[in-house]
Amino acid sequence: MDGFTASEPDQGAKTQSCDVMVIGGGPGGAATAALLARAGVDVVLVEKDSHPRFHIGESLLPGSLPLLDDLGVLEAVKEIGIFKPGAEFISEDGKSEAVFEFSRALLDWPDHAYQVRRSEFDQILFERAVTFGVKAYQGTTATIRGLDDDGAIVETQSAAGDKVRWRTRFLIDASGRSTLVSKMLDQKRPDPKNSSAAIFGHFRGVPRKAGTRGGNIRIYLTRPGWMWQIPLRNDITSVGWVATGPHLAGRDCGIDEFFNAHCARHPHLAELMAGTERVEAMHATGNFSYRATVASGACHIKVGDAYGFIDPIFSSGVHLALISAADAARRVMTILAHPARRLAELDAYHRKIEKRLSFVSWFIYQIHDPVFRQMMVNPKDILGIERALISLLAADFRPDPRLRTRIALFKLIRYMVKLTTPAREIGHVG
Repeated sequence: MDGFTASEPDQGAKTQSCDVMVIGGGPGGAATAALLARAGVDVVLVEKDSHPRFHIGESLLPGSLPLLDDLGVLEAVKEIGIFKPGAEFISEDGKSEAVFEFSRALLDWPDHAYQVRRSEFDQILFERAVTFGVKAYQGTTATIRGLDDDGAIVETQSAAGDKVRWRTRFLIDASGRSTLVSKMLDQKRPDPKNSSAAIFGHFRGVPRKAGTRGGNIRIYLTRPGWMWQIPLRNDITSVGWVATGPHLAGRDCGIDEFFNAHCARHPHLAELMAGTERVEAMHATGNFSYRATVASGACHIKVGDAYGFIDPIFSSGVHLALISAADAARRVMTILAHPARRLAELDAYHRKIEKRLSFVSWFIYQIHDPVFRQMMVNPKDILGIERALISLLAADFRPDPRLRTRIALFKLIRYMVKLTTPAREIGHVG
């Protein structure tokens, strides 16, 4: 098991203890803390920022609704959200649109989701954790001073400078892209198959489709990369562009100008964005995709982005964080009750989350492939393959053979088309 001992804690810090400390108050951390506290575990939750705070990743998936319902926040999420019945993919020239309605999923599954402002959504989950008895601290940083098989020593510091030395039996790293434990133990690795970066912001006046389709996320396949359009309340739309890291790193102008130039190269996107108003500064982020070498270790578990992050084209980030939170909470409760099962539970957690991430990753790795793009904007429900894709887009990651067989057929068809079609006929995506 990996262990770590840093410098001696500040001797002036107060000393306290808890069963579990969760570092990171986003969806994964708040959900893990809430589930543990509801079961009677003494939980401390530390968040370096203060809610509400801006965060990207506003498009929820149907698969998350049962967990949100279980936490008792589904109605609150509905109140702040835009009804999302599906997802749409638009071709590079804007002439082909494929609408994937969640109600047509292959297996029984929730038939909708919601688009939400993450500042509001994350605050709902954080406050829900508090109602379950979680001791929650905002505006508070955490420094891991020791981590071994007996637990962890964490020093926290509030914005006012107050320091506390915590001894915890178990540590949950939900620090998101900060990847606190992975960096500390040198476990963070870039994804060699997907080097992505993004530019994104919020706009007013972006046109939407009529009716319920106006709530769908729209994915525009572009050259290079792809763009998202996520409708939010009060005529605000989240728009972002994801491309390879080297492409965005090579820009020779500001991010606004670079983003606008990309839209201008695609007439349908230029028309979409014409007359819109940017309501806040644009954001840019790089090194999008990474993964830790392990998802668990010496009395700790990594939840959500603290373990790994993949290209957001399938909007899977929040969902992966929530379901890993539920799994993490179950594992930790078992470990606290039966310490002898610790190694087995930690290994099972790693294997489960790794399989889930790998399953989704294959599709993300293909997003620049012309054949894959053609198949996504011209879906065919041969033997139920399109409905299986809808299940995937709705976050149905269950290992059900009815689903996995059809997904395997989709992969086979894509391989055969790519193998037998001359490159000049399928184009090239830069």
